[in-house]
Amino acid sequence: MSRVFRLRVEEVIALVFLLPTTYLTVVASLYAREVGSLGDRHRFGLVRLAVAAAVLAALFAARRLWPRTAWVQGLREVLPFLTCILIYTNLHDTIGFVNPHDVHGVLAEMDRELIGVIPCVWAQQFITPARTEVMNFLYLNFFWIAPSTALLLLVRRRLPEFRATIMGVLVCFYFGYFLYVLFPAAPPRLVLPYEFKRNLQGYPSLMSNLSASAFSLLPVDSRAAFPSLHAAVSLVAMIYAWRFLRPWFWILLPFCLGLWLS
Repeated sequence: MSRVFRLRVEEVIALVFLLPTTYLTVVASLYAREVGSLGDRHRFGLVRLAVAAAVLAALFAARRLWPRTAWVQGLREVLPFLTCILIYTNLHDTIGFVNPHDVHGVLAEMDRELIGVIPCVWAQQFITPARTEVMNFLYLNFFWIAPSTALLLLVRRRLPEFRATIMGVLVCFYFGYFLYVLFPAAPPRLVLPYEFKRNLQGYPSLMSNLSASAFSLLPVDSRAAFPSLHAAVSLVAMIYAWRFLRPWFWILLPFCLGLWLS
C-alpha cells in the first residue's frame, strides 16, 4: 500500500483509467472471438496489452536495479503519456462495446439546423489532390504537437513545469476519453458515405498514403470522433507553451492553426 502513496498524481490517474480499459479490452476481445464476425475489430488489443505489461515489468525491474540512473528516471517521466496513448488505442476498440447508443446522427442534424449544411460534406467542393496532401500534412502534425511542449521542458530539466504541462495534456486526453464513451460518434466517412461525391485521393507516395495507412489500423466501426482531441490537446500544448516556453508558442501557432483547419 505504501508504494501506491508514493505514486505521482499523473501516475495514479493513468492507473485509474488503465485498469478498467484493460478489463474492457480483454472482455471485448473474448466476446469478438465468440461472435466470430467481429474478430478483426480487436485483433491488436491483446497484443498492445501484452507489450504494455512487458514494458511496465521492465520499468519496475529497472527501478529496483538502477534507481538513480538518468534513463530510468526519464522513462518514468514519460510513462504516464505512453500509458495515455495505450488507453486511447484500447478505447477505439471498446467504445461501441461499452455504450452502443450512438449520437452521430444527432450531431449531423445539429449541423444542419445550426448552419444549414454538414461542413465536411459542404467542403468537398474544394477538394484537389494538392489540397488533400496539404491537409493530411497539417493533420498528422498532431503526433508531435501533443507532446512537444512537455518534451522540450523535460530536455531542459525544468521538471516542475514539465510535470504541470504533462498533467494538463493528460487531463485533456482523459476528459476526452470520458466524453467518447458518453457520446459515441463515428466519423463522417463512416456515417455519411453516400453524401461524399469526391475522392480524397492525393498524390502517390505522399502524405495521403501515410494517412490512409494510419486510418486502416483503426476499427471499421470506430466511435471516437467527438469531441476532437486533436483540436483540444493541441490547444493545451499551446497554452503551456505560452506560459513556459514563449518562443515555442510562436513556432507552434501556425501548425496548430493548420491542424484545426484540416
